[in-house]
Amino acid sequence: MTAACPPISIVLAALNGATFLRAQLQSICDQSHENWRVILSDDGSSDASLAIARDCLARDRLHLLRGPQQGIALNFWRGLSHVPKGHFAAFCDQDDVWCKDKLERALAHLGKDEGPALYSAGRFVTDAGLNVTHRQLRAPVKGFARTFLRNPVAGHTCVLSPAAVDLLKRAPPTRDVPFHDWWAALILSRAGARFVHDTAPVLYYRQHERNVLGAAGGRAKAVLNGTYFRWLCANASALHVASPRALD
Repeated sequence: MTAACPPISIVLAALNGATFLRAQLQSICDQSHENWRVILSDDGSSDASLAIARDCLARDRLHLLRGPQQGIALNFWRGLSHVPKGHFAAFCDQDDVWCKDKLERALAHLGKDEGPALYSAGRFVTDAGLNVTHRQLRAPVKGFARTFLRNPVAGHTCVLSPAAVDLLKRAPPTRDVPFHDWWAALILSRAGARFVHDTAPVLYYRQHERNVLGAAGGRAKAVLNGTYFRWLCANASALHVASPRALD
């Protein structure tokens, strides 16, 4: 392991993702940064997801875990808890396709700062067949208050520094916390971590009928039906418990 090629653990939360998982794993195999391994936490798939993972990845590239089956946030934290000390960590969805330089760009932007830091980036939004419909540049994180009111990061674009991984391991979400990326942003923002935003798209965000939230419309529906308010309450409640541990 050299400083020029630091290790990255790719934390992939899976649940019945066989339809698109092979393409995602192939895009990981094609990364220009080669020092990586996949930690796949499977939340009880009944399809061929695990067989596809074993077929696509060499044994030393894949660490399989049984997920807690308590929601997406806890499934991601199951994987994150197994990231080795000193590794960067990249959140990964099961249905995207990464640009070849995704990990390389993240490491270049994060630099050699040893403190907790989170890299996020833009993305290409596509249909189910990966035909690009538009680009989303996203926006940089601007303080805890704004982060609390709206998730500022797209988790599948994110890469965490080793210090950020260590901090987040001390502050797992509760079962009611809706999203892993929002939770990570809240904990890191509360702790004064550095946020680095890259407007360049680093992946193809596939839109299909099983997206958890989706690129458009999902948040508005959640506001109108009261779900968004419940998300805010769940995050607030969990922060009362987690923040002191994270900041110790």
